[in-house]
Amino acid sequence: MPAWSRRKFLALVPALAVAGLARAEARPEGIHSRRIDLAARDEAFVLTGGFEVQLNERLEESLRRGVTITFVQDFDLKRPRDYWFDEGIAEASRTLRLSHNALLRSYTLGVAGIATTYDTLPEALAAAGSLAEWQVLERRQVRKKTAYRARVRMYVDLSQLPKPLQVNAFASDRWQMDSGSYVWTFKP
Repeated sequence: MPAWSRRKFLALVPALAVAGLARAEARPEGIHSRRIDLAARDEAFVLTGGFEVQLNERLEESLRRGVTITFVQDFDLKRPRDYWFDEGIAEASRTLRLSHNALLRSYTLGVAGIATTYDTLPEALAAAGSLAEWQVLERRQVRKKTAYRARVRMYVDLSQLPKPLQVNAFASDRWQMDSGSYVWTFKP
């Protein structure tokens, strides 16, 4: 290899490495769980942590064109049993609706009948992914020193899309976003 091309190659390698690191730091699209746990608050347990939500191009474009994106967050708590099926202790679900107002250039997130407005999409997605002290369980439902299995999941509800979009949404992977089940052992 000639000396001039070797120098160019050695100068190019660090630049490619830096570009690769910058690309690796960008979060991939989808819904990813982050530090979810149950915490005691007064006479109840609440979820803490949440999900990191990053819309893909198709969902983001649809949102900007006026389509409301509906997210669902599910929680369940079971007590494992050796001799029979797991005992269901608690289940909870909530629906979040994210919409875009093109005239005001803002995003609205509706949770349990309460709507909050955000200036940017990243702010609205951060709020959508937050479990925000969601009360899912009362203390009297669980026994101390007993191990339980908790599960949380967040996904886009395709059945809430407008009917013309549902056909494409169910047939295409680009519309489907699901965090999968985040499962951990909980011991009060």
